[in-house]
Amino acid sequence: MVRVQRIIVPDTQERCWVLFDADRQPLIAPNQYLSYLHHLGRSPNTVRAYAHHLQAFSRFLCEENRDWTTLSLTELAKFVAWLRRISSSNGKSRSDTTINTILAAVGSFYEYQDRLGVETNISRSRRFGAKNPYKPFLHHISRNRPLRRAVMQVRAIRRLPRVFSAQESQALLNACARQRDRLLVSLLYESGMRVGQVLGLRHADIRSYDGEIDIIPRANSNGALAKSRSPYTVHVSKELMELYADYLISEYQEATHDYVFVNWWGGRIGAPMTYSTVIDLFRKLSARTGLHATPHMFRHTHATDLLRAGWDPAYVQRRLGHAQIQTTVNTYAHLSSGDLGKMFARYQKERAR
Repeated sequence: MVRVQRIIVPDTQERCWVLFDADRQPLIAPNQYLSYLHHLGRSPNTVRAYAHHLQAFSRFLCEENRDWTTLSLTELAKFVAWLRRISSSNGKSRSDTTINTILAAVGSFYEYQDRLGVETNISRSRRFGAKNPYKPFLHHISRNRPLRRAVMQVRAIRRLPRVFSAQESQALLNACARQRDRLLVSLLYESGMRVGQVLGLRHADIRSYDGEIDIIPRANSNGALAKSRSPYTVHVSKELMELYADYLISEYQEATHDYVFVNWWGGRIGAPMTYSTVIDLFRKLSARTGLHATPHMFRHTHATDLLRAGWDPAYVQRRLGHAQIQTTVNTYAHLSSGDLGKMFARYQKERAR
């Protein structure tokens, strides 16, 4: 059985993931690729996800007694059927979207090997396969380079994440028993920040007099990740800054660090909050309100609220810290048929003038 093992890189204390076979021997090619991603500075969460995707691929190869260098596209299609047949680690069947994510990781692994000069059936089929009629903008500048295409994809039904209504958001806020928790949920709701960005906040990042919060990518002792590569600033309301002040006065105690969100009750007292603490908080909020709630749902909710309010997608992109506007529009624009109906009614009124 192929397994994933987390290791601590000597001297740096950074986390990385490696694959071992049933005999506890490291899988050389996949581990070289994971090390490549690690040294490129990819997020530890990304490297971990790729490790688990390649674990599934390696399990398939072991069961089929095949080598990744001689695997054909036809045999790779069997991998898709295998993914649908074999349950994931949580016991649930994989969705088509998850299967496409795994296939993208496998394709990236083959592309890496191809650039190293390793000859495989998959790399040959990608290199000499049917031409893609789509040509991106400024294609003429790099037309001698092959277009990146997914090695294989399945047709997936896109299911947009659920967003909260104003009443649901207020119910989750009211369910918070502590000022710290209310501040955390309010910040997620009002700023659209990622939970890793919230957990990595320092007091020096907050300018309460201006209502501004600086989001700065940095190494955090609690493992929180900002994900964005460049720093940026989000503006928040006066009410949120007042809530921050109330938290400092009523609950914040003396600490040996500058983190805003600290564990004051249970566990390691005085330590910065971690992902697991926030997950546990949201489980309690879900139980109290009867709503399924995760921190990232507030990011989707915030982006959708801004677009409904008439914000230009370019402004929403900057506020969320996205590198590409397509990410903002395609992933975070959860406009309903009711929203489209309102926009059409507005269009009719303007046309009738």
